[in-house]
Amino acid sequence: MNYKENDFIKAFTQYLEAERGYSSHTVENYRRVVEQFALFLQGRKKNLLEVTPEEISSFLVHLKVQNGLSRVSQQNRLSALRTFYRFLKKRELVPFNPAQEVGGIKTEKKLPAFLTLSEIDKLLSFLKKKYLENKCFLNARNWAVFELFYASGLRVSELADLKRENVDLHNRLVRVHGKGKRERIVPFNESARQALQEYQVFRGLFEDKEGYFFVNRRGGKLSTRGIRKIFERVLKEAGILEKKVSPHTLRHTFATHFLAGGGELRVVQEMLGHASLSTTQIYTHIDWERMRRVYDLTHPHSGRRGN
Repeated sequence: MNYKENDFIKAFTQYLEAERGYSSHTVENYRRVVEQFALFLQGRKKNLLEVTPEEISSFLVHLKVQNGLSRVSQQNRLSALRTFYRFLKKRELVPFNPAQEVGGIKTEKKLPAFLTLSEIDKLLSFLKKKYLENKCFLNARNWAVFELFYASGLRVSELADLKRENVDLHNRLVRVHGKGKRERIVPFNESARQALQEYQVFRGLFEDKEGYFFVNRRGGKLSTRGIRKIFERVLKEAGILEKKVSPHTLRHTFATHFLAGGGELRVVQEMLGHASLSTTQIYTHIDWERMRRVYDLTHPHSGRRGN
């Protein structure tokens, strides 16, 4: 990779952060993909400005053969290259976007994992009991983290970036800055408010360095990595080992349980911060038997109304 290519990649990452508002995690992933592609081209005595759609296809096949890359991972890398070449084309560094001419990689939709009602009840009851038995900062914070995740469906990065000024305990609302710097207001339930109020007492003991709501034991921002470590530890302690659970699992659990309780898909879309309703529609896998019963009872031609 030559000096000029490094400049292109650096400018690209700055563009993703400053203009597109991508998370640091996504920016880092996109940077790695472009660097990997540049090295692949080097072996073919080409550079990033001399690319055909066929070379991008060959790169994806190479990753599949050499690294056993799944179709989802291939699609993610194709998306990164499409974004990169869109950036170069806007700056008139390439005549067209070669990645745009590569057909999408068909993927099988995988239903998101989620916890059952009994599992989430077990988890939250465990955290509350642990706090009541030992009212300390860590127990209060961990209980509040899990309650807010389940009550609001926030992304892990959104919870980590949450500022104190954006948490309204009185009205049970949080102001969230999501993907693409889109802002939204998300409500939470009374159980979450109780946990957040208890945590707020301990949060007030720390110097307010940067204003983040959730902090570590030193008063610094609680990172996404820190949150994931908390998940691993708490789930083990709570005895929920049957499923692989992450912060994102609670996001899925929130959406699934909300819809199962009769919530509207559009409301879930707003709360999750999805730009498109089609993204939210994956959650319609929930409780098909319940949906069938509702249909039979309400549709005028079902033959069961009034029975």
